[in-house]
Amino acid sequence: MSFDLEQTPFDKPTIPDGFFWKGWQGSRSDLVQTHAQIIHGAFSNDVDGRIFPTYRQYQACEHLVSATSSAKSFATDATWLIGRFSSAEDNNSFEFCAAIQCVQKNKGVGEIQNVSVLPTVRRMGLGRSLVLKALDAFKTNGFRRVLLEATAENAAAVRLYDSLGFRLIRCLYRESFIESNSSK
Repeated sequence: MSFDLEQTPFDKPTIPDGFFWKGWQGSRSDLVQTHAQIIHGAFSNDVDGRIFPTYRQYQACEHLVSATSSAKSFATDATWLIGRFSSAEDNNSFEFCAAIQCVQKNKGVGEIQNVSVLPTVRRMGLGRSLVLKALDAFKTNGFRRVLLEATAENAAAVRLYDSLGFRLIRCLYRESFIESNSSK
């Protein structure tokens, strides 16, 4: 899917009360593990985990994030975590629950690698907010276009990207199921 940053308007990202942003700053190693935990937790038991076995193994998720973040093309400004405070009174107790990782595909073109939201906080707009945060960072840095791949069977993700203004370029893989009729 493709998003034209020069022609398509988009909203500023917002998150619900009790949540906060964490950018890719400081030591890489602690953030690799956090991003990997969220990817694994978000995808290991859903359609993406069924199609991509990497998501079912925490170590493979950690390797994926490590490789992505070590690449020269890694887009630190567009890579984010969303955390949630355990209580309104205690800002020291929190958990991370959503993540996005991005890279520079080529000059002027960014790419979203993963948008991961833990099942316990889905349908709260966090995925939308992560994508908007990444789009804002890419636009601020002079990018013209942003690409991403979505699993066609992940209808919620496809609807989200479509509602934001991403347009389908091509379908690379669509799984089909044929029910067997055992009574024949």
